[in-house]
Amino acid sequence: MWELVLSLYMLGEASDEIVFGQWRQRVLSRLKPESRMLLDLVPPQGYAPDFLSPPVGGEDPGDGIDAVLNTPRQRIGEELDRRFDAGPRPEWSGALARKEGRAVRALGRSMRAYFDIALRPYWGYISQVAEHSATSIGDAAEGPVAPILRLRDQPAARRACRTTVELDYALERELDLRGRGLVLIPAFFCAVNPVTFYDPSLPPVLLYPVGHRPISFLARAAQSAGPSEGVLQRLFGRTRAMVLRTLEGRVHTTGEIARILGISPASASEHASLLRDAGLVSSERRGNRVCHRLTPLGLEFLHGPVAGSTSEFRSPLCGPRA
Repeated sequence: MWELVLSLYMLGEASDEIVFGQWRQRVLSRLKPESRMLLDLVPPQGYAPDFLSPPVGGEDPGDGIDAVLNTPRQRIGEELDRRFDAGPRPEWSGALARKEGRAVRALGRSMRAYFDIALRPYWGYISQVAEHSATSIGDAAEGPVAPILRLRDQPAARRACRTTVELDYALERELDLRGRGLVLIPAFFCAVNPVTFYDPSLPPVLLYPVGHRPISFLARAAQSAGPSEGVLQRLFGRTRAMVLRTLEGRVHTTGEIARILGISPASASEHASLLRDAGLVSSERRGNRVCHRLTPLGLEFLHGPVAGSTSEFRSPLCGPRA
């Protein structure tokens, strides 16, 4: 959920063009109208509501989106007031502040549509880069978390005296842990400065940039490109390979798959079922429709694992959360 919010900042601010420019152009050209709501909630710079990034883990963004939609009404209203302040407010903001069902459902659709376009096709790569950064954090000599790491290594007597760690941040602010632990989270879309919640009562977290080589991350993700189309067709058969490609970066119902590929709904259902049994596709019933999407394994299969290391840090300016 943090990556979703931070990617929206990255989408709106023209920074790190070499790394994110190609991704930014691709996302903007493919965004659906229902994502407009989410774009209004997260400005290119400044405050975005904390409730958009609930402390929920797991591989399925649906869990995080459900947590967002279950935010108490009072908190939604307060954070929307902070987001828009005295400026112009979208028409839907009042209904969302009152937590009316139609507005809540619209926010859910907006988040799902955006994730499917901007993040899902690259999620395997993003996850592996973040995981690599998390496992190598103990070796980092520089970067925004270095003072915390150095503090960790101080003798106990000095540690008792050094109760404050100063970091470059977009705004002047203090985060008092009050005996609570600080969770460090590697963030793929955090440009440079660390990021945290605006509300100090929320669990203390610090998002830090993973660091990127000066090359488009789409090119990096494709360096170990998965199997060619010919290999896919020999492995799965032509139609099943086409079903797999059709779900690349998109969620489709059985009927939509059938229409796109010109096959019967029964055939589309059978192919999706076999891909699901192989762990490459997941299916979810929504009313009288069944929606299919690639699993993380399916994405990894098509795009391959991350090649090389991305552990370098860069010096600080991620759009501030506070």
